Amino acid sequence: MYPPITRTQATSNKSAEKKEILDSRGHKVVMSAAQPSAPGLNVIVLISGGKDSLYSILHCIRNGHKVVALANLYPEPQNKTSTNPKQPKHDEEDDIDSFMYQTIGHNIIPLYETALQIPLYRQPITGSAVDTSRTYGTTTSDKDETESLVPLLQHIKKAHPEANAVSAGAILSTYQRTRIENVANRLGLVPLAWLWMYPSLPAPQARSADTLAIRQAGLLEDMAAARCDARIIKVASGGLDEGFLWENVSGAGSGGRMMRRCLVKAMSRFAAAEDIRGAVLGEGGEYETLALDGPGFLWKRRIEVGSREEKAGEGGVAFVRLRGARCTAKSGWEIDDGISPSDIRRPGLLDAVFEGVLGSALNLSGSLDDPESREMTSTARSPDWPVCEPVHRLSGSTWTISNIVAPEAGPGSGEQMKAIAHKVQKLFKSFSHPKSGSRSTDDIVFATVLLNSMADFGSMNDIYVSLFKKPNPPARVTVACGDRLPSNVKVMVTFVVDLGARDRRQGLHVQSRSYWAPANIGPYSQALSVPLQNASRLVYIAGQIPLDPGSMDLAQVEGPGSWVENYRLRAVLALQHLWRIGEAMQVNWWLGAVAFLSRGEHANTQAQVAWRLWERMHALPDNEDEDDDDGPQLDAWDIKYGRRTEELTDAPVSSLPQFTALVVSHTSIPPFLAVQVDELPRGSDIEWQGLGGRCEQVKLDIKGGTSSTTMDNQYKYTNIEIDAGSSDETLKQILRSVNEAYRRDSSLSQAVLYTTYSVPEPLWPVQVVPCRSVWGREGRRLSAGVVLQQLS
Repeated sequence: MYPPITRTQATSNKSAEKKEILDSRGHKVVMSAAQPSAPGLNVIVLISGGKDSLYSILHCIRNGHKVVALANLYPEPQNKTSTNPKQPKHDEEDDIDSFMYQTIGHNIIPLYETALQIPLYRQPITGSAVDTSRTYGTTTSDKDETESLVPLLQHIKKAHPEANAVSAGAILSTYQRTRIENVANRLGLVPLAWLWMYPSLPAPQARSADTLAIRQAGLLEDMAAARCDARIIKVASGGLDEGFLWENVSGAGSGGRMMRRCLVKAMSRFAAAEDIRGAVLGEGGEYETLALDGPGFLWKRRIEVGSREEKAGEGGVAFVRLRGARCTAKSGWEIDDGISPSDIRRPGLLDAVFEGVLGSALNLSGSLDDPESREMTSTARSPDWPVCEPVHRLSGSTWTISNIVAPEAGPGSGEQMKAIAHKVQKLFKSFSHPKSGSRSTDDIVFATVLLNSMADFGSMNDIYVSLFKKPNPPARVTVACGDRLPSNVKVMVTFVVDLGARDRRQGLHVQSRSYWAPANIGPYSQALSVPLQNASRLVYIAGQIPLDPGSMDLAQVEGPGSWVENYRLRAVLALQHLWRIGEAMQVNWWLGAVAFLSRGEHANTQAQVAWRLWERMHALPDNEDEDDDDGPQLDAWDIKYGRRTEELTDAPVSSLPQFTALVVSHTSIPPFLAVQVDELPRGSDIEWQGLGGRCEQVKLDIKGGTSSTTMDNQYKYTNIEIDAGSSDETLKQILRSVNEAYRRDSSLSQAVLYTTYSVPEPLWPVQVVPCRSVWGREGRRLSAGVVLQQLS
């Protein structure tokens, strides 16, 4: 047990002003009244002394949260005679090589308690980087340096029982973020990473007209606007020499901007164009900083250094040795400097392209709503579905287990999910593949969960989570189908299992709250990708609903906006989430998508808006000049271990969709379905689910009601639309024909039927999603839609 630093009386943080975001038309966007923002969190902030962790405190306050404690881990002292972590150590130079923690300048850390008037707790780092995988596993070792966080945070929670969140300054480092998330989840803390993917988030319009250098240093510009003072104390890049030491990367005025231009120019000599924005922030270890001052609402005193000495290390490393550091008082006008929490810039809710899409969607008239379609939806027959037995399909390296139910277990969703989990575990125990051997639930890459009611979600999820113990659980879509499910069925689950090499899968599971995309706090990843032949990859992406990432509340237009104005905004925002996740996974083309719609009387308008958004995002550009700035970003793990570096750099994605990959095709718009069910998570009215591809070449075909995407002549995704006017017999004939082809062709790996009609199991013995209405291209009403996936 390490003694905590004596507490000082910390001033209370000011609450952020009411959140207000403007869309491209100037409409105010606020949190939905139906989903009020959660009470402010009580946050423990992990600080290293660097610019990012200290700047993250400003965003905690900006978002209405209270910082209750600071936490720091420092190198275990070589001189064991000094044991008081509260006292600055002027003669220490201990700086360990750690991917997890910044340790240069750690002797200054005790001063932050006085400067910020927030209690500080410290503890030595024990161990080293034992687990060097990109994501942190569940089988931990006490000797891993990550585990040093556990006793420190436990001690702080004991001293501050109100603490319920932990904040870190991770920007692009998956290595760091996943480790903090792992520890936070084990201790029941909400992880916050306000700066996650910050370089790719929308900049203010005024900055777009500025020079390239300043745009590439956007985060530093935002720090400068908040009057932060962060000095370079270590350089470790060929582009930076000792001349950059003690420069203020967040300096205000022309001098600060000139310094940032020099920084960008220096990094440009060695960093690839797509890596510049990360390198300029020091994300690859190019440099490290020490924060000395900031806005008065947080910084009650500034840190001043008595003297400093520049020293050279090995391999071109140079650093500053500091002496005589102390806190000095600020004058009244320096504390009341005119900067309030509301002045800390939050990135805009929508990227520029999606603001444009929203603007075009606003031109859609409410007259799209069709009274006839309302009648068709409200009077659709009760399906009277038969209870299905699980259906297995093995095609190549894909195993699909469809329509798993367990009504025999009892009337509750928890009881049924427990029985389903037992059935699944039993299936895996008995499964053996001649090439891949035995498998487990850790090989599931995608799950479709159909509920009777969203009220069943909690009890279902409590059992569902027990199936997955390792990082990057399967991506998932969850909807409620109401009485469209078979009688007495509360839960129906379909799993897609990858039988390929586990070490070739890639996953994205961001559990921290940020401005980038909604945190996935449940047992599912944003995305998982599996390799095909050559460099091609298939990317399964979880269903996306329109949550504001920062608050995790549904977004809504402020004021007396109509339902359609709110729906348009949410449809655009959810689609942006899908896009951002796709870009992070280096998707360069969508094979197809399904827009799930909640039950209501405006299904026709909802479907048409969704279709037009999908159509607009795939419209061929007037010119094909593409921005190279959104390529892959590499963190310290990539640079040292490099096991995935080639995958990140060989085929950088410049845009999504990447039209240069499109060969001669009949259309540029991938297959689309809109499916109306009873309910969606969090009371949303839309949820986008897409299947992405990373490929060199893509071909789209459309013939009658059938549209398809073929990726690198390896994988084909096909939509078959069945007209609304089709008779029962016509529907059965079409399904019989598709089913016969499915049985004959072993390359067909998955088939999904979305329909309002009851279909006998012998006619369609594969995955079924019972719906209230189905819509296709052009927002056309259908009787049913079939999605086929085929490995060529």
